[in-house]
Amino acid sequence: MSCQIPAPSVATATINERLLSLDAFRGFVIGAMLLVNMTWNESVFPRQFFHVPWNDPQQGATFADLVFPWFLFIVGASIPFSMESRIRVGLSTARIVSSAARRAMILYLLGVLLTVAGTATTHPLSWQNLLQWNILQLIGAAYFVAICVWLLPTQWRIGFVFLVLIGRWVTMEVPSWETANELIVTRAPTDAPLGPGTWAHFDALRRIYSLEHLQPSVWRTFFGWFGASQEYLPGAAIAVLGGFTSSALAAQRTYHGAIRVVLAGAALVLVGFILQGNYQPTGGGLLGEITIPFSKWFFSPAYCLLAAGTGMLLFVAFFIVIDLKRWTTAWWLRVWGMNALALYVAAELSFKMVFSKWLIRLPSGGSDSLASGYLAWVEHSTGSPAIAGWSFVLGWLVMWWLVCWWLYRRGIFLRV
Repeated sequence: MSCQIPAPSVATATINERLLSLDAFRGFVIGAMLLVNMTWNESVFPRQFFHVPWNDPQQGATFADLVFPWFLFIVGASIPFSMESRIRVGLSTARIVSSAARRAMILYLLGVLLTVAGTATTHPLSWQNLLQWNILQLIGAAYFVAICVWLLPTQWRIGFVFLVLIGRWVTMEVPSWETANELIVTRAPTDAPLGPGTWAHFDALRRIYSLEHLQPSVWRTFFGWFGASQEYLPGAAIAVLGGFTSSALAAQRTYHGAIRVVLAGAALVLVGFILQGNYQPTGGGLLGEITIPFSKWFFSPAYCLLAAGTGMLLFVAFFIVIDLKRWTTAWWLRVWGMNALALYVAAELSFKMVFSKWLIRLPSGGSDSLASGYLAWVEHSTGSPAIAGWSFVLGWLVMWWLVCWWLYRRGIFLRV
């Protein structure tokens, strides 16, 4: 990571002028990520703060399920600005790709660090840790693919999005394949419903995508890593749609341009709901056997369209308020947004290595982690698990906002 102190710039009407709304949107999403990561008591917090159980026939999408793809959308929305600045200074395509590869690798390795941070004290490190996918690893891979796609002509970018989503739709009919059915039968109850459109055993389908049926086990680990393309390629498609959105808003900074983005976002959301309309866990729905549910686990086409469409609508809302109306009340979100990656890494590392590891005494006389101990003491003092839960979450958000505010005031922005 590097510390960059941005030089003052002259505002222009070109695409390379920074959209303040993009920084605010990024701040909103990273704040939402911190929020949903800290809400673990379903009796206290709203249902929308919790993920839909992914290995569950019900499927669906909550607010928590959309936060990660919104971040991918924002990663893509930043690409046109960075790309134009690199082309303007004369960087070759090879240099742009190599720079993107370096950044993607740094993101990937940071993701590996976060993945092992909470387990390395109890489980020995292994080379296989390098092949584990998590949020930052997927962001790094999706970012690199999106950069490469953005170097292509516009029609190729559009074609990439269509091919990925349609290909994703086709491969989600895997349960109809004979070998897949055999695997499901051997790992699920014998009365498990099978056939096209059947989603009652998501975990078995995940094993198919990850090639976990391969022997020996080292093949499963290695080739299963490549199987994660079923997540990062759709993620890259979401990022490319984010790039189209920021390009449209930056090129035409008017209400007319904003309305066009609203219509596009609403259309994507509508198509997403049609694809999963009347979805049934045992197969079928509005579109018959090809009905596809909202599923974050598989980045289903319906889920990708919902995420990208709602991302467009949120982005244009910030754009109207901040870039068109020039309201300054959202500056506090930009405090988070200008150091989003550093904030996420610091928050995750500190929680996994300090707040969930260091022990304190409990009112009962035992001991537990700092986080659990705080909740126990506050609930013991107030008699309210709601006060304990909300005070912890709000305190967590305020603490990290103050850290980012300190960096913001000093013009320190930590980026890969």
